[in-house]
Amino acid sequence: MRESLAVACGAVMMAAGLAFAAPAAEQAPAKHPLAQEHPIVVDARGIIPPIAWSVPGVTEPIQSVRDRMVTDKVTTLQLRPGKYMFMTTIFSFEFTVSLDGKLDYMKTIDGCVGGRGTATLMVTCRKMQPVDP
Repeated sequence: MRESLAVACGAVMMAAGLAFAAPAAEQAPAKHPLAQEHPIVVDARGIIPPIAWSVPGVTEPIQSVRDRMVTDKVTTLQLRPGKYMFMTTIFSFEFTVSLDGKLDYMKTIDGCVGGRGTATLMVTCRKMQPVDP
């Protein structure tokens, strides 16, 4: 009796368009803008001869770099918005990644660094030139 009642109720619900549906797949909640990682390309092939480089807190320390983080290779890093430091054994400079994944850095190093407003950091000088006051 109960079985036939359940079948009858199911038939009535289906006829009325009230069929049970599986819950829709849950979408992952959107990441907070500061947690969103952006692909940032580091191209330091302009530094000749090649030397090791590092972005502290993201890549391995410069003392440990073997042949992965050398300026003769283009590398893509996954960076969140914030401030970072590009370092070699000769020089270093600070750059920032914006909420939309674009780069910025001090205008005084424009002669050695390129890519402001893009997602590609181009380093072209072996050492930073002195800044005129």
